[in-house]
This record gives sequence, structure tokens and C-alpha cells, in this order.
Amino acid sequence: MKHLLQWGVLIAIAGTVSWAAWGDQPVDVEKYCPFGGLQAFGTYLVNNSLACSMSMLQIMMGLVLAAGVILFSKLFCGYLCPLGTLGEWMGKAGRKMRLQIDVRPGGAADRALRIFKYALLFTILYFTLSSSELFCKKLDPYYAMATGFRGEIVPWMAAVSVVLLFLGSFVVRMFWCKYVCPLGAASNIFKFTPVFAAAGLVCWGLSAAGIEGAWVWVIAATCAVCWLVEIVKLRSCRFPLLTVVRDEAACNGCKLCEKKCPYNIPLHDMTKVRHVDCTLCGQCVAACTTDALQIGGRRSLRWVPGLLAVALFGAAVWLGTSLELPTIDEKWGDYEQVEGLRTYEMEGLQTIKCFGSSKAFSAKMQTVPGVYGVKTFVNRHGIEVLYDPSRTDTLKIQEAIFTPTQRKFATPGEELSELQLFALGVEGLRDRMDMVYFGMVLQRIEGVYGFTAEFACPVDVKVYADPAAAVTPERFAEAIDAEELVMKVKDGEKVVPLHFELKSCAAAGTVPSDDFVREMFRDVEKLSGRFVENIGKWGDETQFPQAVYEMPLPSIEKMPVRLGFPYFKSFLSCTEGILSVDFVLRGRVPTLRLHYVESMWDDARIWQEIFQAPVWTLRMADGTFKESEPRLKFMQEGATVEE
Repeated sequence: MKHLLQWGVLIAIAGTVSWAAWGDQPVDVEKYCPFGGLQAFGTYLVNNSLACSMSMLQIMMGLVLAAGVILFSKLFCGYLCPLGTLGEWMGKAGRKMRLQIDVRPGGAADRALRIFKYALLFTILYFTLSSSELFCKKLDPYYAMATGFRGEIVPWMAAVSVVLLFLGSFVVRMFWCKYVCPLGAASNIFKFTPVFAAAGLVCWGLSAAGIEGAWVWVIAATCAVCWLVEIVKLRSCRFPLLTVVRDEAACNGCKLCEKKCPYNIPLHDMTKVRHVDCTLCGQCVAACTTDALQIGGRRSLRWVPGLLAVALFGAAVWLGTSLELPTIDEKWGDYEQVEGLRTYEMEGLQTIKCFGSSKAFSAKMQTVPGVYGVKTFVNRHGIEVLYDPSRTDTLKIQEAIFTPTQRKFATPGEELSELQLFALGVEGLRDRMDMVYFGMVLQRIEGVYGFTAEFACPVDVKVYADPAAAVTPERFAEAIDAEELVMKVKDGEKVVPLHFELKSCAAAGTVPSDDFVREMFRDVEKLSGRFVENIGKWGDETQFPQAVYEMPLPSIEKMPVRLGFPYFKSFLSCTEGILSVDFVLRGRVPTLRLHYVESMWDDARIWQEIFQAPVWTLRMADGTFKESEPRLKFMQEGATVEE
């Protein structure tokens, strides 16, 4: 059973990674990670938020692992953990080549080395709970190998971990699992159930007393106490309920069981095997020639640990797909004193996709009068808004969530003096991502040049089209009421489910094409920016004469370019002698204007050192600086103009 499950896990991981690589799609290597789930649950308890990439599935994997360790044993370690399997195989190879160093179980070296996994566990938990980001991803050997060292790793940390996993286990039996693995340390804490329970109660009491940061000291003390308990007792305290039992009368003292045990546990000294390293893998039971060793003292139970491992995994998957914790759960203001608060719920907000976007949504809701809290649910892209109905209503909340949009798909030619205007009423346009997909739908209607959308019920949409295209209400209905949007992506197609519904459609006359161009340009004008620090140094025009460099930039009306432009502005703000950037229309072409100190720059240097710069220095929100590859490419050279 053990070998079947180990091979099954490795084949499943290899197949998933290979399939994703073959299809050029990202693979979620953390999907079933119990350690990530435990960390995510910790961030939820401490910060009321989940680590960005974690879901309820990982959390349930972690919680079910904890319950399984307490009640039964470290079944995940013995049957499912790919790192445990690799470590065990490396140990067998080392023994066959006679290159292993004998670290006697219970000896001084064995006991001393056990401190490292607790130190690593504390370090990982400290940085994870402090930031709501998984610190373990920086050094996790499984994550590094599964992503081909392309994940969120620190290369030298990940390399050291991989070396310790393979070389350490090759030289010392189960080196990684016994001395390094932070999940092994966490599992041992669960085995020391009274200590774990006491730590939980102390942390709860200190938090209830309003002592901030109490968790740091509780985790540090728990790791230290559990290390001491481990090196003194080397066995669990009360649990697990299921153990290997040795029949002293049937045992002939051959010690074959100890040789087969991956951890070399001294079984001959025990009646009930409560050793902290025992995973109930059953290899000792299978090796015993006299049936002196049995799971729970019964031969009929020898398959139970493996079946329990599968059952617990299945239970975690079921619970993880049935339940969901909020990614953030925040309240503000004097909500406790407000009576009659209500909750408004909405699902399908594609912008709610991680911890960062959830925090951005919370910040936006904090500006809405009468709103006192939010919860977000990343898996179902859902939100819950706590509000005071005497100060606001659901319509105002929907309006705050909505993103007014202007989108131009193409610029009308000079020969086209007027455009046909259509007034649409559309339901299902809730947030920014809806507007993105809606724009893709309209863009596929031949003759449509652009649209605007303003909040109403249904949303008020104005569509501008070529009169010669003869766009009809039926064509709008066909496109907008479609159930899905099929997009071309690299090496295939992406299907996006749609939920838009056309409620009304009417021709609304014509508008001059120039008015349409100016209307669409208003969105580009918002990208302008003045660089306060640079103006403070060089803004005195009498001392530092200024000049303006103009460059046609029609691509600024495209969404990818528009999204990348704030990074370019950040780069400009870090460039000496650059004072501001804005846009004007030259004819119907958006043109970028760069205001600079004339004595510090010329056209050639501006083009080469700014618009063709190989690296951008960006100013971060916390005041620090970061180097980045350019987010935009500029193709058409400009020139300084007379003001």
C-alpha cells in the first residue's frame, strides 16, 4: 500500500507538471500543499487575511493533516509526501553504496540536529504571518523543482534545500525529514498534543487581552518547548490513537524491523510505538517474520493506515471544495455602535482574484460613506459588504464597485465626418474585468469604433459605429447575449463565460467624428503626471529654462499600453531633469509631451536614454527603488517643439 501510494503521488505530480509544460500553461504546484495551507490558516487567524495564492483546499489539507497526526500518526509523511519518498530512496541508495554516516537514533548528534527544523519552522511562520505571503516558497525544494526553479524562489535558498534533501538523505538516513523539514516539525508539534493545545489557549488569551504580536512569542516558545520535549522523550504525549504494537512473547529479537524502518526506530525497546518519527508506514510490520508487530495489535488492521491516508486526503478535497474562508475580513469605523447593519453580497467579480486585489477593493470601499466592512472570497470571486442602510444602499455600493469606461477601438479616417450613435442598456457589467470582456465583444462587431459606459440600472452604454456598416439591434443582441467569449491565446484558445444581457437598444442619431475622438481622448489625458520632487529641484524656469519633447503615441489608447504607462511615469519621476508628462491631440493622433530642463537633455539623449532605456528604475510606494525591464516599447522617434 505504501509503495503504491508513493508511486501514485510521484506519477501524478510528474504528469501534471509535464502536461502543463507541454501545453505551455502555468501549473498550480501548491494546489494540495498542507504546509502552505497551515501557513495560510495562520495568516487568517493573525491578520484576518489569507496568503495571496492560498485557497480553502490548501487550508483543509493542512487542518486535516493536523487532525490526522493527532488522532493517528504522520500519515502524510509516510504515504503521500513526495519529499519523504525521495529522501527515503536516496537513503536506500546511500546504504547500498556504503556511504551513509550512522547517526544513532536517540544519540547526542541525533537530538542536537533536531533543533534545525524547529528553527526553520519559526522563521517561515514569522515571515509568513508578518506579510501574508508564503515565505516557504523561497526555499521549498518541492516548489523549486516542480516549477523548474522559475517560481517565487530565492535561488541560493532553494539550491541549499535541494542539496540538503538529496545529498543529506544520501549520507544520513531520512536527514531531511528528521532534521530539516518544517512540516515535520509542525507535525511533531501536533503529536505533542497537550503542548499544542496549551499554546493555542495562551495565544487566544493574549490576543483577547489586546496584546499585539503575542503570536510571535507563542510560536517561538512552542517551537522551543517541543524541541525539548522531542529530544527528552522522543515520543508523543497522549496521542495517536493508532500505533504499531509489539508482542513481546512472539518477538525473537532479530531487529529486522529496525533495519527496514526508514527512521531506524529502536522498536525492540517498545511495546507501543509512540516514537515521534513513526509514520505508520508499516514496513516494520511487513518485515517481521514472527508477526510480533501489528498495527493496533491486530493483523486485520495492517492496511488501515494507508486507507486512512487516502480517506483523509479525500475528506480534505471535499471540505476544501465545499467551504471557503474569506481572503480578507475587514471592518472599520465605529461599526460596533451602529445598529441595523446589513450585508450586501455579490459574486462573479473577476477583479477579486488574490490578496492584493482584495485589499485594493477594501481600500475603495472605505471611501464609501456608510460602508463599515468587507469580506472577499477569491475562489468564487465574491464579496460581502457590511453597510448602514440609513446612510447608503445597495445601488450606491454597486455604483462604487462599477468602473466608468471609455474605450476606442480605432480612429475614424478624416473622410468619415460623422458616426452613428447607439444607446444600449446592458445588465451584467459590474466591474473592470466585465468592461474588458464587454469591450472585446463589441470590438468584434464590424464598424464599431468605440463605446462609453456609465453606471445606471441597466448600465448606460453608448456605442459609436460607422453609419455605412449598418449595425442593427439584432447584431448587438447576438454578440452581447452570447454565453461565452472565445479568445485566441498562445498555442490555443481561452473560453471566458459571459453573463451580459442586452435590455434595450436604440439608434440615437449621429455625432461628429471629431467629438468622438475628443471624448475618447479624455481617458488618455488622465495619464498625465507632474513629478513633484523634480519640480522642486529644477522647476524654477528663470534658472532652468524648460523645453517640450513631443512624440506621436497612438498606441496609448490600447489597454495594454495604458496599463503599462504608470510604470513609465514612475521611471520618469526617477530621471533627473524630467518635470512632467502630458498628452495633446495633434489632428486625431494622441501625442505625448515630455517637459524637461533644456540644459540637461537633447533629443538624441531623450530618445536613447529614456524611450530606449534597457532598464527602468521605479519608485515604489514605500519610497524605495527597484529596477525593472521596460514595460513599454516606443517605436516612433519624436522631437523638441517650440512652445
